[in-house]
Amino acid sequence: MKIFSTILFFSISFSQNGIQTSLACDQCHSPGQWLPLSSEKKFHHTMTYFPLLGQHLKADCVQCHIGNTVEKRHQFSKVNSNCTTCHLDIHGGNFGETCSTCHTEKSWNHLGQWAGHEFTNFPLVGAHNRIDCFSCHKNAMVDLISSECISCHASEYNSALATGNHPDNEFCEQCHNTRSFISMDMGRHDISFFPINTGKHKGEWSTCMAECHTNPSDYTDFSCGLNGVCHEHNQNDMDNEHDDESGYFYESTACFSCHPNGEEDDDDDLIRIRHKRKKEFMKKFPNHIPEWESSQ
Repeated sequence: MKIFSTILFFSISFSQNGIQTSLACDQCHSPGQWLPLSSEKKFHHTMTYFPLLGQHLKADCVQCHIGNTVEKRHQFSKVNSNCTTCHLDIHGGNFGETCSTCHTEKSWNHLGQWAGHEFTNFPLVGAHNRIDCFSCHKNAMVDLISSECISCHASEYNSALATGNHPDNEFCEQCHNTRSFISMDMGRHDISFFPINTGKHKGEWSTCMAECHTNPSDYTDFSCGLNGVCHEHNQNDMDNEHDDESGYFYESTACFSCHPNGEEDDDDDLIRIRHKRKKEFMKKFPNHIPEWESSQ
């Protein structure tokens, strides 16, 4: 009798509402009432072209199967599977209609592989991989933004100006890396300035300001062992070794100009370079007499 009543209920309701669907009513509805929908739905979305994954599993049926009439709500095959049918496109269509390029079903706000940033001219690495998109993309992530460090780190740069060590905001990468916005990358010192991680100076220093940069407010002020803190270059010894060098001065900047790699034979390379440049110059200006020769 109970089975007969259930069949009669669905038959009568189906006839009264004029619903045309290939699904049996009990796939979603409970016997005795249409709503609310049964908590134990028998219909499996995996059988369709849009299997439910992640957060979609938690969505209520009527959030997608909408309509102002009963008939429209039961036209299952006509439901649009485009993401923008349910989710507002905050990008204004600028990134196309394939939302899965950046987003996944794990969360409406979760970005798969960080929005494919590795395919742009600014891959997200280090600390950049942990920040919220809207920290940089202020205008609904539509406008392209500058990849210059100063565009996001102006406050850090402005506060560092007080130390006198940041005269320019275009060469941040010479000292900093993306692992941290604050720490310095001493590994780049060799390429950008002076080899301290290779050659004779490897392992001969502990901190920047202890041995080399004794003036913490100005890193351009450095010592080439003339301060007696690290390997001292005694002035008498240096004067004797350079007694035949024209333009020699017992100053750190003078040391660096001839020994940019911290090696004793750096000056030999410079002599060859200077000699080559002089020969090329004399080919172009054969009648030129250098100033130091004209004074003799």
